[in-house]
Amino acid sequence: MNPTFTVVIPTYNRAKFIRKAIRSVIRQSCKDWKLLIMDDASTDKTRQKVDKYLFHPNISYYRMEKNSGISKVMNQALAMVDTPYLVQLDSDDWLPRKTLKVLKRYIRKSKPSTALYYGNVKIWRVRRGRYYNPFLVKHKHFRNKYQFLKYNRWMVAPRCYRVAALREVGGWDTSDKYEGRIMEDRRIILRLIEKYRVRFINKKLYNRTKHRGQLTDGKMKRRRNHLRRKTFKYYLKRWGNRFKPVYGYKNGYLVIKRLRKVRRRRR
Repeated sequence: MNPTFTVVIPTYNRAKFIRKAIRSVIRQSCKDWKLLIMDDASTDKTRQKVDKYLFHPNISYYRMEKNSGISKVMNQALAMVDTPYLVQLDSDDWLPRKTLKVLKRYIRKSKPSTALYYGNVKIWRVRRGRYYNPFLVKHKHFRNKYQFLKYNRWMVAPRCYRVAALREVGGWDTSDKYEGRIMEDRRIILRLIEKYRVRFINKKLYNRTKHRGQLTDGKMKRRRNHLRRKTFKYYLKRWGNRFKPVYGYKNGYLVIKRLRKVRRRRR
């Protein structure tokens, strides 16, 4: 019988961090998992760091032929997964020991139409191999798809997806000019939330790092803002043009400050 979860670790040049991510899966109190490491053609020592874990019967490694970006990597993983749920774990992050146990308990209690589970996140700053000054980000339940469209805090995590729902919506979108390299997390959730339920679990289920390797320059911010505007417009139109966005900026990123209801003229 297949396990419940496949934990997918997409990685690109994160040799310094990836062992911590892998060990956090191996140490889960719930052993109902597979681990799939998806290497997006790293040029560092990622493969050497991973090799020592490949003896484990539930751990596998796949290397992309060329660097393809996060969405194409996740779509390749989705084609390979044979479990009902997929948990995305970034290669510079790690899971608390009971994450999968908690997720499994809530999955059993939830309706089959639930496509995504997520919890609270502890953010750790990393410098010279030292983890320090953590702070907790408490997420929220989204009452409707518009609440998520406006959401502009740290992206929800962990992202535990129901595999059948991912396949139903066509997986991660790579049709934009950046081929799915930007905002893949927000955009896949928007695809899901318009059709399925999502479930917030008010427990700490993820550890995320903040380090110099994640710094975003002005060019990347402009790309993100371009794609944010296109994404916001696309979904508001798709959902019937019921609201008009009032835009603003937060830390240099385009956000929807509020949505104004569009008044329809009576005939």
